[in-house]
Amino acid sequence: MGREFLAALDAGGGSGRCLLLDPNTGEIFTARREWSHPPAPETMGLGYDLDLDDVWEKLGEACREALERAGAAPGEIAGIAATSMRNTTIILDGRGEALFAVPNQDARALAESLALGGERGKEIHSLGGHWPSPLFTASRLLWLRNHRPETLTAAAVVLSLSDWLAWKLGGEAAAEISQAGETLLWDLSASRWASELILSLGLPEKIFPEAVAAGTCLGELSPEAASHLGLRPGIPVVAGGADTQCGLLGAGATSPGDLAVIAGTTMPLQAVTREPALDPEGKLWSGAHVIPGLYVLESNGLTAGYVLEWFAGLLYCEYRQPLSALLAEARFAPPGGRGIFSSLGTAVFDARTIGIPVGNLSLSHMVTPSGREGRRNLSRSVLEGIAYSARANLEQVEEVLGGKPERVFVAGGLSRSLLWTGILADVLDRPITAAGTPEVSALGAAICAGVGAGLFDDHVRGAHSLSLPARKHVPGPDREEYQVLYAGWREACSLRFACDTHLSGLMAASLLRGAQVRVEEKKPGFKPRILVTAVMDRESLEELSRDCDVLYRPWREEMRIHAGGEDLAAAVSGYHILVTEMDVVDFQALDLSPDLKAIVVCRGNPVNVDLESANAFGIPVLWTPGRNADAVADLTVAFMIMLARNIQGASRFLREGNIEAGDLSRMAEAYVKFQGKELWGKTVGIIGLGEVGRRVALRVHPFGARTLFHDPGVGEEEGALFHARKVSLEELLAASDFVTLHAPKSESTRGMMNREAFAAMKEGAFFINTSRASLVDHDALLEALQSGHLAGAALDVFPQEPPPSDHPLLRLDTVIATPHIGGDTEEVSAHQGATVVEQLKKLLGGGNPDYLLNPEVMERFSWEGSRREPTPEEKERLARKEKPSITS
Repeated sequence: MGREFLAALDAGGGSGRCLLLDPNTGEIFTARREWSHPPAPETMGLGYDLDLDDVWEKLGEACREALERAGAAPGEIAGIAATSMRNTTIILDGRGEALFAVPNQDARALAESLALGGERGKEIHSLGGHWPSPLFTASRLLWLRNHRPETLTAAAVVLSLSDWLAWKLGGEAAAEISQAGETLLWDLSASRWASELILSLGLPEKIFPEAVAAGTCLGELSPEAASHLGLRPGIPVVAGGADTQCGLLGAGATSPGDLAVIAGTTMPLQAVTREPALDPEGKLWSGAHVIPGLYVLESNGLTAGYVLEWFAGLLYCEYRQPLSALLAEARFAPPGGRGIFSSLGTAVFDARTIGIPVGNLSLSHMVTPSGREGRRNLSRSVLEGIAYSARANLEQVEEVLGGKPERVFVAGGLSRSLLWTGILADVLDRPITAAGTPEVSALGAAICAGVGAGLFDDHVRGAHSLSLPARKHVPGPDREEYQVLYAGWREACSLRFACDTHLSGLMAASLLRGAQVRVEEKKPGFKPRILVTAVMDRESLEELSRDCDVLYRPWREEMRIHAGGEDLAAAVSGYHILVTEMDVVDFQALDLSPDLKAIVVCRGNPVNVDLESANAFGIPVLWTPGRNADAVADLTVAFMIMLARNIQGASRFLREGNIEAGDLSRMAEAYVKFQGKELWGKTVGIIGLGEVGRRVALRVHPFGARTLFHDPGVGEEEGALFHARKVSLEELLAASDFVTLHAPKSESTRGMMNREAFAAMKEGAFFINTSRASLVDHDALLEALQSGHLAGAALDVFPQEPPPSDHPLLRLDTVIATPHIGGDTEEVSAHQGATVVEQLKKLLGGGNPDYLLNPEVMERFSWEGSRREPTPEEKERLARKEKPSITS
């Protein structure tokens, strides 16, 4: 008998995932995809749109990957359910087309929610347990009534994102109760739509679908959805629920008296109750659990996880995983962070207030250590502040319920940290249970799928049957200290409240002022066609293809370079954008290509495009600086190590030394002859701190090398960002153990490394050139090497390429030579592809790209209509110009 799995789709604020649960073993397999939400035009910076196509596509990818990870066959999936972030709104017309789709961060209905709260806030809270805010569906429907009434007129049904996913899977269009309770339009006690309220607001009652409990079977997986997900058609499609309530189920908070802290991007705290519990002041939220017949009372620490990630990115930006680095260093700091108090990422929930969150770091140079120790204490203080916030919100829940919760669970991404869950237990001064998986929302949805598919009798039995691992924490020896620290923090927050409110208002005004600054709308009113002849990676091409029709004809595979004129014009006929690397783009080609509106050149030195002619036709020319800078920097550092360790000679010794196996005398000879040097403690002199030079500086820093640079165009402060000190060329040459050349080609740099420059270099130094051959007097270099003044050189460029095999420099054992391969790596296509996508998105979005060779054309640039036409005199002159070359 084969295995059996339950599937769950989880659509969060910044990512989506698929989870597969083996209900017999409790094994979990997941796959994740990230997404983002584009700002909505004409919403003053408050609105965001939800790209449903992107969500569906990425959840399909995640599902297929999860199946592969689990080794599961399509026929082994017994049921599927979906969960999603709360406070999403999707409106479909009668054909199922989305008329309106927004994520939970959409706040375009700010004015409507403030008016609704001021006029009917208490009434609405007493009915559905929520005070009006711009995040709720009711506020957004009022915004549509005021700004887009045609959308409401055409609306057939309004859904949450998880409800839409269930419908997309093949189920009926229904409203799961925990999500319906997050709309402002739900009667919590009667467990039905609040019809009287809906009608009194002038909203169409017909668009609110039938409400169903989580775990209800809504239909069968359609063939189309099954093909997309890699599953078998016909399996049960089951109603999931709101992500926080599903998280309670997945974490084990299944009984009245339980409370769960879901410490993810946000930090809601929900207590499970047998009856609806309303906060008489209206500060807290009340809603329905996904377990039928149970309810929740919620306080919320708001964007705790998001702010923690953001702060880690500021403090540990040099690390690939900033948050993990913050958590690791914070372990070495004492409780209290040596007198640092933080309110970053904290909030004591009051649903009646709307404003920009303000966080503070309070510290003193007289108390807080400097350097890395100070950073550790800063990190710990932020984690402690979030734990204090959890306690403050817990106390609000306890005040309404009139007692303490019997059990406290913690889940979400932050629950993976042993340090933070330990701090939380000490701060709360009570035992807590951390879920064995951070994916509790998806796990809860999978349990719902099991109920609807008949594998579990009900939600509670399903959760208990899994026996998933959990981690228990009890208050430790720091509990008493944390009680004192929390009391001080709480009082400080109260004292700062008026100041923070004032600052929040100033920040909100600044945000709105910034939102009013808009680039003139220059978006195309059509789907642009792009011809790509440059080499690009698959991911970048797929990203471009989301919004454009792309034809990929890379010159390497096609073995063809267009020579300009009629040849190139024929290739780009009917295309609006050309992405090229090697094609010659001359006046005649542009003159014969009236549809061509933009050019992207995948080169660091775009000499193959006649920029003057592009200006004459009003065509913006984008480029990709630094596309191969990483590749060249890698080779440069490899040259340093090869020279320092004499790797070329050592390799030749083994290959050509007529050595017998086990000949220890020859081993001793090698130890003496090839004793090398480390980069540690050496001085690296970089001439030219451009894209490549900067990357070289960043690479040699971890080796413990000291870096000097000479570049008239780069200031001392800017160089410090790359761990490099600015000096004169004379000082650099005299002090450096390695001199590496990365200056641009110009008349002022031609032959800069001449006989005098080599003589000024440190005795026994190494010279490296991966830049331009014209910058070096190679006869002078040969003399410096033959005389022994220089210990070695590494060259990737020569005056004539390739150089003849009998070139004098190639005869020297102290010279490493390569045939101009510095920028030739497989990854360059991905580097330039990412830049092309980023820059074209800005141009297609109506903005100005960062890497634009002719920004002056943007003032009159438009995707619509005809482009600028040169005057007859301009045409005559430009036609006589010499064609561009593909070589520099």
